[in-house]
Amino acid sequence: MSLKQKTTIEQAAKLLQSASSVALFAHTNPDGDTIGSCIGLKLALEQLGKKVCICCDSEMTSRLKAFEQTEFVSQQFVGKYELYVAVDCSELSRIGELSSVFSNSRETLTIDHHGGDYFSKYNSIYNYASCCQIVFEIIKALGVEFNAELATYLYLGLCTDTGNFAHNNVDSNCFYMAGELCKFGADIEKVYRVFFRDTTFAETKLLAKALSRIRSYYDGKMFLTYITVADLSELGLDHTTTSGIVSYVIDIAGAKIGVCICEVTPNHFKVSMRGKDFSVRDVCKEFGGGGHVLASGCRIDGFLEDVIEKIVRVAGYTI
Repeated sequence: MSLKQKTTIEQAAKLLQSASSVALFAHTNPDGDTIGSCIGLKLALEQLGKKVCICCDSEMTSRLKAFEQTEFVSQQFVGKYELYVAVDCSELSRIGELSSVFSNSRETLTIDHHGGDYFSKYNSIYNYASCCQIVFEIIKALGVEFNAELATYLYLGLCTDTGNFAHNNVDSNCFYMAGELCKFGADIEKVYRVFFRDTTFAETKLLAKALSRIRSYYDGKMFLTYITVADLSELGLDHTTTSGIVSYVIDIAGAKIGVCICEVTPNHFKVSMRGKDFSVRDVCKEFGGGGHVLASGCRIDGFLEDVIEKIVRVAGYTI
């Protein structure tokens, strides 16, 4: 099979079945879908007696760490494996600092739902709402037995990438898969509570700061807020606790684009964007980022006000 050729679900399953050892790569700044997909695959492949590792170059959020299997996700890559799999990565750069490990490997497979680049030898890419849906089908093709733990991690990815089934990427296939995972005992209550309800007093105070700073642009079509290193230090938090703030920004009536800028280290900013009938992915690509059409991110260096000005200017080209 040549480079850039599409790989079917059945072919991907055969590749995984034939490899005695598999290295799974989650994307940088991991979310529930990439981690849920990786852990789901790991649990399934281990049932088949495979040696499996999961690597991610970034620290996980406290919400992800609430799920026990995430302790097996490593920020370091060690050893040799027969097959290297990029999970939920639309392009090679999404693997981050571990991208060179992946690109220098001979047998590579991409499992993704963003419709991005075919950068692996094998590419199982489908236009689904979540990567976990592809993994769900691959696991069925492998003939692995589903259990409550496996179902929970697949549900984690499906639920978080659809905004608890509220985003416009939801279709009947999402509900069918959710129903199947319910039959297998997925812990739906825990996923919902951890990702959509639970918070801390410090995180609530941080949210209050962010909401008090919201700025409006383009006659209320764009709203933006920011968090600084000083804010995080004052409250004893790190940047992984800011992921949900952008949802409050885009929820403002009339907003087409919502932005939350978080200063990770002095003058280095993580930018999260959400859109309503507006491709924020196009904006993020201008800064070397990417993601979904309506949910994307990027990294920008510079002084805060300069970073804000750049984002507002680029968004203004098409808003």
